[in-house]
Amino acid sequence: MSALSPIRTSLERRRAPKLSPEKRREQLLRCALTVFARRGIGSARHAEIAQEAQVAVPTVFTYFPTREILVREVLSEVDQYLSQVVWSAIGAGNSVFEKLLLVTKAFGDSVITDPDVMKIWLNWSTAMRDNTWLLYEDLQTRVIDLFVEVIRDGQTKGEVHVTVDPEIAAYMVVSGGHMIVQMKLVARKSAVIDAFLEKLVLGSLMPEVSSSHEQNT
Repeated sequence: MSALSPIRTSLERRRAPKLSPEKRREQLLRCALTVFARRGIGSARHAEIAQEAQVAVPTVFTYFPTREILVREVLSEVDQYLSQVVWSAIGAGNSVFEKLLLVTKAFGDSVITDPDVMKIWLNWSTAMRDNTWLLYEDLQTRVIDLFVEVIRDGQTKGEVHVTVDPEIAAYMVVSGGHMIVQMKLVARKSAVIDAFLEKLVLGSLMPEVSSSHEQNT
């Protein structure tokens, strides 16, 4: 009997501890983020999440009955995380420039603090053929609308020139998101990243300058 004890102990160590349904769901979502970041949105499966969480595969299906539900819940976590990052950074700034710069810096910092989330976002932003694209567009539209509101408010206060198109400016800042993440992932020097962020925001808020063609007509 005593000879079986080490085997039993080993099995017990590998078994996930009992958790409340709420805690178990949180644990499975954390593990899902890890798996999705590693495998990609199109390849992550219930079985891999079960292995990561050290639970039986049916346990994962209990909380996420279908792959569609699993994907939707993971992307919802990413959406909520990024929305919080953006809205918090906007709220911490004073001028339009400072607000937008803080957003870009917070976005980059998230690559360090929560790399799984940012890797999933990067994958999500290029999955145009997948049925998750509409969800991504919804997130992006909300962020752009917020930036437009901030820039228009800055124009009202005289911080931003009236010739600046708020929508175009917002798109320019958002378009830098991919480069910010990539620069962080490949560990570019902080000074280079900071300089890029400042030029990105300053460039988006620059007054419109007539082209040489327009000036000659």
